[in-house]
Amino acid sequence: MDKEPFPVALLMFALAPTVCLVLMWPTGDDDMWWGAVMALPFYGLASLHHLITKPYRRQRLMALGGVVLMAVVVWSWLFAAYGDPWGWDTGMFYISLAFCHAPLLTGALVFPHFARAEEHRMAIISGVVMALPLCFFSLMPATIFL
Repeated sequence: MDKEPFPVALLMFALAPTVCLVLMWPTGDDDMWWGAVMALPFYGLASLHHLITKPYRRQRLMALGGVVLMAVVVWSWLFAAYGDPWGWDTGMFYISLAFCHAPLLTGALVFPHFARAEEHRMAIISGVVMALPLCFFSLMPATIFL
């Protein structure tokens, strides 16, 4: 089987809502929220297309689930340590953005080393790419847990 290329189109579709959310979180600009909401269906379609048309679906979904689970843990830790965001200052919003996207870097650097075969590596990386906007949205389950 040919080596799978890096999923650039999937990355672009995942970056669109993520950038809107990253700009919205510290400023509270509601227009950015609606930009993210409008970009999410395109991200969802691109992710589904990628999952359906590419092989090694299990590896992609395991990487996606692992990163999202780590992001839920990070958000839960932030809320347990610092309380709800209503009392945060601007610096804490930036810190929370850095921490909530840290599982992406961890997943991209660590998960491919656990691939059973060489052709699974890019599938795992694309699963991590799919988790990009979901790392921010992991704050919702974290607020439910707390």
